[in-house]
Amino acid sequence: MSTRNLNWALCVLAISLATGCAGSPSTSSSAQPGVTVTPAVANVRAGDPPLQFTATVSGVGNTELFWSVNGTAGGSAAVGLISTTGQYTAPSSVPASPASNVVSVQASLVSTPSVQGTSAVTLLNPIPVVSSASPQTIGVGTFIIQVNGSDFVSGAQVMFGTTALTTTFVSATQLNATGTASASQVGNVSVTVVNPAPGTNTSTTSATAQVTTGSVETVAAAVRFLEQSTFGPTPALVTQVEQTGFPEFLTSQFATSGSTYPDPASTITSLLPTQQVLFTNALSNPDQLRQRVALALSEIWVTSGFTVPPQGMAPYMRLLLQDAFVNYRTLMTDVSLSPAMGLYLNMVNNDNPTTTSEHANENYSRELMQLFTLGLNQLNQDGTMQLDGSGNPIPTYTQANVEAFALAYTGWTYPTLAGATLQKHNPANWIGAMVPFESNHNSAAKILLPVNGSAVTLPAGQTAENDLSGALDNIFAQPSLPPFVCAQLIQHLVTSNPSSAYVKRVANVFVSGTFSGGGVTIGSGKRGDMQAVIAAILLDTEARRGDSLSTTNSSDGHLREPVLYIANILRAFGATSDGAAPANSASSMSEAVMDSPSVFNFFPPNYNIPGTNLLGPEFDLETTATTLVRANFVNSFVYGSIGAGTTVSFTAYANLSANPNATGQLLDTLNALLLHNTMTADARASILAAVNAVPTGSSQNLLRAEAAIYLILSSSQYQVEQ
Repeated sequence: MSTRNLNWALCVLAISLATGCAGSPSTSSSAQPGVTVTPAVANVRAGDPPLQFTATVSGVGNTELFWSVNGTAGGSAAVGLISTTGQYTAPSSVPASPASNVVSVQASLVSTPSVQGTSAVTLLNPIPVVSSASPQTIGVGTFIIQVNGSDFVSGAQVMFGTTALTTTFVSATQLNATGTASASQVGNVSVTVVNPAPGTNTSTTSATAQVTTGSVETVAAAVRFLEQSTFGPTPALVTQVEQTGFPEFLTSQFATSGSTYPDPASTITSLLPTQQVLFTNALSNPDQLRQRVALALSEIWVTSGFTVPPQGMAPYMRLLLQDAFVNYRTLMTDVSLSPAMGLYLNMVNNDNPTTTSEHANENYSRELMQLFTLGLNQLNQDGTMQLDGSGNPIPTYTQANVEAFALAYTGWTYPTLAGATLQKHNPANWIGAMVPFESNHNSAAKILLPVNGSAVTLPAGQTAENDLSGALDNIFAQPSLPPFVCAQLIQHLVTSNPSSAYVKRVANVFVSGTFSGGGVTIGSGKRGDMQAVIAAILLDTEARRGDSLSTTNSSDGHLREPVLYIANILRAFGATSDGAAPANSASSMSEAVMDSPSVFNFFPPNYNIPGTNLLGPEFDLETTATTLVRANFVNSFVYGSIGAGTTVSFTAYANLSANPNATGQLLDTLNALLLHNTMTADARASILAAVNAVPTGSSQNLLRAEAAIYLILSSSQYQVEQ
């Protein structure tokens, strides 16, 4: 190219570049594409209704968008979900860290994802809602309260008026708290809940607790009552019952829930983790009466980890907690359809016989009548045996009855697994109730037990559900059931040798479904109401006999079975535990909870104490070996350790030891809490001598306290709860 041509080309290029810099109408007049999200900033509380975002697109023809949260299309459970139309739903729980509780809601162009608009969303905890508090009446002094409601989060705090209580988070609907009510708070006190940051907020609703002063019951009476209705008295509960009374405690306990049993992982083969839960519940949770009744039911309606895996025992124990305060007839259905009971007594996959040489399995039909509902012989309403004209006991049922009931219970199998199809024999599944496979059910007519002298027959052609319901109704209607069940519940809760009059009074309440006494009326008026029965047992004059020394009867009470002996001791001294050491210690005392050696429980209700005419079911576990184990347990608890996961401090009692014989000091305090003021003069003198024999030194007061505690806890007077 010539020099002239080159110069011309450069001139053209320069003109072209200059024109481009000035802006060509065909390129520089278009706006850059962009997305604007509204609102640009937002606060959202967990549980709030979804928040609608909108997006405005500019500078581009194709406005199709997709929505994301923190860069994840559609969001996630952790940061919140967003729909294709921009509707944002906050996560159910909010991160506690301020750095984590701000998320970015983004609207991006489908054609160009890098072109996006954002909104900064600050996640806040929900505003809590309080619906009730239990108990509603609280005495001056230390107390435990359960608060029910919704939208509670971990770290929430119960406020008693303006006082923050020590609070334990149980669930989004329940908090447990402890505190001390002062004389200045006598009257009505507002109970609220404060959720923590982010978004700290006080509940818009509240409950009311009434603080009272003065004593309704004596300390001794309160201790005895709590021995019968809980896993052991604590100073706080003693004060509460002393100042509010027995009926108030019962009604508040009927409204208290909380304890449960988590499902063990499928890889767990040991029963120990579930046994531990029993003790952690017993030591820490406020639903003491529910737990105590559930323990009694587990020793009447026995299943065992000897046969049932941990994955089956945990739901079974949950069931008993759930049904502790319902109707006994409901309990009968729920236990009958429990997969754990189904496996243990062979009702699950109990096949309909197809030939005359085959028989339905009779285990459950027999034990349901013999052990869980009626007993072997017909009873009068007071629990005494009915006799025929020759003075012989009258059997409750015959072998023909056992066979008929066994046929009525055919056709049930494990709950169907999610997504699976019902089979004649479903694979093992421990969650939920057993289900019927109708073609495996015997549909022939079945002759059951007579009711009021009239024959009862299940009609032919009924379903498995119909036959089960009819069979259980037939057993529930038997006149022997109320005294049989009530006598055993009395034994577990109050005394091994209830009088026939005591049994009759409680059995009458079972039949009527209503208890009236102590200024309260409890029950639904329907036969088998458990709340009415429990109130009748615990408030009966015979149960309360012994609340004062002048009414003590030497035949009353019962030996503390190992699980209660251990729990009572740990609760009395405020021990904390992961449950492992208590569970192992109970096993060493021959009561490995939930692992009964047979369907007859660890001890039978009719065990007679050798050399006496007294019943003492728990004494069946008392041998030379287990007596020493009990003493060694107390020695380790007081002077060493029962296990790494259990701790206790006796400092408060060491502080009382400078003058152990002074009124209100060490021995008097221990006598009230542990023996409801029944320590004999001889026992006091012996313990005092041992306490005063502790040599002087920097640890003298602690050693004095330990000596007194050891001698009382290992004594026969403490071990027999009277």
